[in-house]
Amino acid sequence: MLVRDRADLLGEAAASVLAQTDRDLELVIVDDGSTDDTWCVAEQLAASDERVRLLRNAASRGIPAARNQVLAAARGTYVAICDSDDLSRPGRFAAQRALLDGDPTLVGVGVRINAFEGDDLAAGSEPTWHWGLRDGRLPFAFPGAMLRLDVVRAIGGFDERYAIAEDLQLAYRLAGRGGRFSTVDEVLLDYRIHAGSITQRRAVTREWCTLKAQWRGIRALRGRLSPRGWAVVVQTKLRLLAALVGMRS
Repeated sequence: MLVRDRADLLGEAAASVLAQTDRDLELVIVDDGSTDDTWCVAEQLAASDERVRLLRNAASRGIPAARNQVLAAARGTYVAICDSDDLSRPGRFAAQRALLDGDPTLVGVGVRINAFEGDDLAAGSEPTWHWGLRDGRLPFAFPGAMLRLDVVRAIGGFDERYAIAEDLQLAYRLAGRGGRFSTVDEVLLDYRIHAGSITQRRAVTREWCTLKAQWRGIRALRGRLSPRGWAVVVQTKLRLLAALVGMRS
């Protein structure tokens, strides 16, 4: 669980992990340079449950580097992505672990998600976003992923050159080595959507990293993208061009 300046949400997100029906877990929290009371909340969590382990960066190292810190520190067989603003439903880990235990060719398992805004879980709904590496997208919502730890370590973890889309790039690298993905056919993650604008500079970074990850996917899949996948790549290029024009105007 990576966290930065989310003292208000960390406790609830961590509680959802610690309340899993599959209790054989450790929760590794990385405070990536918080300037609010996040670290105090993390220390309280560690004091209340021996399964909580804490890592702290004095200054932010960025998402890929912080994820790699977790990969290095983790002591389990699988690593579950748990964002500090999302809520994992109690049966999430057990369902994902069952699929991974039952099929050694699987490198990652996702879940269906309920997307909500603010604190109104009841008003959330399952998105109609399409998933699939051949479609130029992740195989599932990455905030709900569980991955086979030794396989992710074997390919070097997350590429820290990708400030954004490090998850998509990792998925294509795993697929390029024959890794398979699956999804639990049940809503097991409540995914919080934050309203807000994105700066043009951030938009350029997002689209550029996404496009690089998609080109990595084209190589990994030897060009076997679906028609939709090729269209998605073109759309990413167009968004990148629009963001660049916006920066210069």
